[in-house]
Amino acid sequence: MSAYHNYIITSLDLHMVELEDFKYGGTNITAFRLVNPESDLVQQAVREWIQGETMFNRAIPFGGKSIKGANSTVNPFSISTETALMYDAALLFANALNALDRSQDIETVNLDCNSEQTWQHGNSLINYMKLVEMTGLTGKVSFDTEGFRSNFKLDIVELRKEGLTQVGTWETGTGANFSRNYTEQYTEIVESLHNKTLVVSTILNDPFLMLKEDSKVLVGNDRYEGYSVDLIYEISNILGFNYTIKLVDDDNYGSYDKKTGKWNGMIGELLEQKADLVLADLTITYEREQGVDFTMPFMNLGVTILYRKPNKKDPNLFSFMSPLSVGVWISIMTAYLAVSLILYTIARLSPFEPPSNNKSFPMESDESGLRLAHQDPLYEAIFTCTGNPVRTVATQAQFETVETTTGTFNAMNSFWFVAASLLGQGVDVLPSAFSTRMIAGLWWFFTLIMISSYTANLAAFLTVERMESPIESAEDLARQQKIKYGAVQGGSTAAFFRDSKITTYAKMWAYMEQNPNVFTKSNREGIERVLKEDGDYAFMMESTNVEYVVERKCELTQIGGLLDSKGYGIGLPPNSPYRTPITSAILQLQEGGKLHLLKEKWWKRMRGGGKCQEKPEGGAAALGWKNVGGIFLVLMVGLSLACVIALIEYMCNRRKIRNRYSAVMRGARNRSLGSGSQEEEILSNGFEKMSLPGPGVTHLDLAAHGTVSLSRCNTNPTTLSRGSQHSLPNVGFSNSCAVPAAPNGFVIPNPCTPTHYVHYHHQEQCPHYSKRMN
Repeated sequence: MSAYHNYIITSLDLHMVELEDFKYGGTNITAFRLVNPESDLVQQAVREWIQGETMFNRAIPFGGKSIKGANSTVNPFSISTETALMYDAALLFANALNALDRSQDIETVNLDCNSEQTWQHGNSLINYMKLVEMTGLTGKVSFDTEGFRSNFKLDIVELRKEGLTQVGTWETGTGANFSRNYTEQYTEIVESLHNKTLVVSTILNDPFLMLKEDSKVLVGNDRYEGYSVDLIYEISNILGFNYTIKLVDDDNYGSYDKKTGKWNGMIGELLEQKADLVLADLTITYEREQGVDFTMPFMNLGVTILYRKPNKKDPNLFSFMSPLSVGVWISIMTAYLAVSLILYTIARLSPFEPPSNNKSFPMESDESGLRLAHQDPLYEAIFTCTGNPVRTVATQAQFETVETTTGTFNAMNSFWFVAASLLGQGVDVLPSAFSTRMIAGLWWFFTLIMISSYTANLAAFLTVERMESPIESAEDLARQQKIKYGAVQGGSTAAFFRDSKITTYAKMWAYMEQNPNVFTKSNREGIERVLKEDGDYAFMMESTNVEYVVERKCELTQIGGLLDSKGYGIGLPPNSPYRTPITSAILQLQEGGKLHLLKEKWWKRMRGGGKCQEKPEGGAAALGWKNVGGIFLVLMVGLSLACVIALIEYMCNRRKIRNRYSAVMRGARNRSLGSGSQEEEILSNGFEKMSLPGPGVTHLDLAAHGTVSLSRCNTNPTTLSRGSQHSLPNVGFSNSCAVPAAPNGFVIPNPCTPTHYVHYHHQEQCPHYSKRMN
């Protein structure tokens, strides 16, 4: 007999039985009692009876060894129910006879028990007995019209440490009425646990129960450590009981065998009363709840996926474009083109958009001698014998200035203005009309929002390391066929998928049934398989085990959230009186934060916990070449493209200048009065650098219409005339005011010294010039 047994004693004389051997076992023994030994009426009657029997030296019929025992549960004034009924019956008869005698004269007669003759006062006496109500040793005595006892009351008693104790009453018509409240009952149960030793059945599983490193030299509870050991220790301190940790014999949690109708594992030990409670990572399920009782959950959890940690994704070379999607970039470019074209169109149409500054381009004129010409547009240089450049100062070629007018926002300026605004830079061109200013303001507002959004996201995309995982949830796992997945065969996790009505989970269970090789015998085997198959296998198990594993094996991680919600509870035999006290103790530990501290201890600190926690860095992570290499690539490509464009512009400009020179020379040839051979020689000397000895005429001299100068010092009289002839009016410039009066147009110092030539200009023909020394 133990605390898990309940007995109801139908005998009304349990108070006469010695129960000393049962009152400390915790067994619930309940009985009914008609005679209350503690009643004053009963005790008085028993005393008088004892005195009478003692006076006549007779043995007390209801006395015995129980009365003499100091620790006896039998009250010294206890009498049997039959004796008390006999006592009350005699007393009732006496009261009825007395009442009948007062109402009429009673005469006694001799009667034969075998004859049919009755006593004439018999019916009257019976009627008086039915009408009489009194209080006897068995309580209130009264009868109904049929002669049955009515309105009697029975005491409900239970066996406690101090003996049988009344806990309620039972009456006809109203039934049972318990006088003991919940607080008293709870207190009694807790008191019954004091100094009681409970057998705790459990199973080895990290971190709930583990053997200590020196467990071989230890005995009893000292051999074990873990979350379960600390939890039962805390509960025992609150309730005051002792405990003995016992490993389950068959190393199973507990499942029901429909063929044999029995439970195995720790559940079976509870039902067989080999253990008082079960404390392990035992999941509370409906099936188990039908066999045993559970306390409130001391840990909440759910099924989740254990998978190998995905590799870190290398930064994209163009990660600076990641803050915005491809669609947004395309939209921005489209907006850029559209705004540029609209701005250009409206600027052309608006009368309030002023034109740009006038630009002048020199054009050749056929007239000559009207005024002093502009500086030579070719910026020629004439070299003296000293090698110093001398600018041409006069020419009779007249150049007209042609002015062109272009709007401020031409096509190029419009695209440049919009691009500069998008990049947050300023330009020299600004809108003046209200319409163009409105477009510019809207574009600035657009760029303000876009640049702010881009900048806000850029830091995260450049500094945060992203993980690349093939699966993110159970749905991803169910949709693919490459990665295998399974669970412990016959465990609660497998039962969850088997009984689930959700389409995804039912599909996953169908896959596991078709591929039995995905099941494992234990969680440890499943964890090793995930590590071994390197991303080709995912293991489903309870989140508490996953959290423990990922804290110690940095290659593994949890995928997704919880697929369901359940809890671990302490198992107890059916109808165990300790369920409520233990539940209260768990609630007390939870409210005090003790359960959280225990989990932090065994999950993140003890036995290698916290190994895989990422330590926060003191500042922002430094960006590497992989993060910003794309920006340098864009810069180099842009610079290369700019150089190519510059080369093209240079070549086009050279070609344009060459064409202009050709046009000027063709005009000079048409105006020439000299012979064709002389013109050809001039052209040859000017453009082909005549190879004959002596000075030659350059194209600069031709453009200046016979500027008086020699390209190099020459003192040879024979070649002097040739040089002057090809350089002076013989070619057709005799009417020029720039022709000197001296022979051959120049004077050469003799001897030749590295000095400038003396140029003579006709004062009368060129009044705007004066004789000067260069």
